[in-house]
Amino acid sequence: MRILCLNLQQNQDPSCAEVFLKFSPRVQFRYPHYIFIDIESTSGMLGGEFQTLKKAVDAARVFSPVSTGAIADSAGVAQVLVNFRPFEITKPGEDLKAIAKLPVASLLEIEGLEPWPKRRSIEHITDFFQSLGMDWVEDIMHFEQASLRERWGETGSVLWKRLHGQEFQVISPLVPQDPLVGYGYFDDPVASLPLLMEKVRGQLRYLFLRLDGLSRFAQKIELTMHCEYSDHRHFASIEPVSPSRDLKLFEDLLVKKLENLNLENPIREFELHLVDAPEKIGQLDFFEPRDTTEDRWKRLISFSRQAQVDMGFLQREASSLPEESYSLKTDWPEKFSPKDLVEWQSGALQVKTVHSKNLGQSPRPSLLLKDPLQLTTVAKDHLRFLTRVPIERIQNGWWKKSQERDYYFAVSQEGQLLWVYKDIKTEKYFLHGYFD
Repeated sequence: MRILCLNLQQNQDPSCAEVFLKFSPRVQFRYPHYIFIDIESTSGMLGGEFQTLKKAVDAARVFSPVSTGAIADSAGVAQVLVNFRPFEITKPGEDLKAIAKLPVASLLEIEGLEPWPKRRSIEHITDFFQSLGMDWVEDIMHFEQASLRERWGETGSVLWKRLHGQEFQVISPLVPQDPLVGYGYFDDPVASLPLLMEKVRGQLRYLFLRLDGLSRFAQKIELTMHCEYSDHRHFASIEPVSPSRDLKLFEDLLVKKLENLNLENPIREFELHLVDAPEKIGQLDFFEPRDTTEDRWKRLISFSRQAQVDMGFLQREASSLPEESYSLKTDWPEKFSPKDLVEWQSGALQVKTVHSKNLGQSPRPSLLLKDPLQLTTVAKDHLRFLTRVPIERIQNGWWKKSQERDYYFAVSQEGQLLWVYKDIKTEKYFLHGYFD
């Protein structure tokens, strides 16, 4: 086996082991702050043991800034190295050689997945050897297992096995069971959004690291804030258009949601609950940028929806009536390659942007009213019609309630160019749109 041991240097919740599932399915947390990862079959896919160690330490330092790591054949030796020679990687089969020059006191750390039941017993053993002038691990390597068992019983036998890599410690696949929740408490209640968000961001980063390890996406985040001077609570819910692990998006949406929050009654503590969803199906090239145009579009839609603004793409519908011939869709079109139209006219270059290249040939207005506005007789008489005959006649199908319209160009008293139609049956006039 090849075991990577991480020393997080500070007490952590066992759920932190989920962060490292992207390095191997075999991960185990050991109280109070050790992570053991079996990288025997996965380090090759991660660029080798050195790159695996570097990436794992970088991931740990996001939530535990002084983390260190080491790699060895056994979990016990890896733990010794992470405490006495951090970032060392032993050669396969050379664990004993790697720790031979370490002090005898290092045997206190040769534990692995199972800590010493009584560390005081190991201290007695190391004190005994030191009293004999044996200060280094290599000084006691020549002792047989029977000798240590005869003097110190089962503890001596286990020490010999761990020292020689003969204790069988198996790291089982991690089955995540902990909920995706975060908690924060302020010793001094805060009445400032930046201070509140600083603490919330830390919890969010930790939850998103767990999500990454679990290969899951965040669907919704719920934040509950408890006030100091009463039982009053503030509640905020963030749910983008589609699930993702875009931490920046969730942070920005949360700040936008809370920017008008009244904090006269300061916040004492908060709770975060993350609702997760399965990861997208669809393999991207390893070197392909993950931040696609579609992802940026979804960010924009999420912000607009939170601001109660409708936006999206106009999709054609099977209807002859203009107000029913388009619908607003927020989904990114499956086939969409926006390209500007470039034309040469009389030796001159003219660029028509993709959003307006057809407006010059279209008789339809740039602003179409969703519901045509009926004009009073007085309002109609104040318009100046540009043509005596209709510019266009529209009829819907015979299978629907028949409508027949004659459309005209007209100019208002304010100089606006209007799109007006006359209902043939009722002979009433309606304003339907404006031209730029």
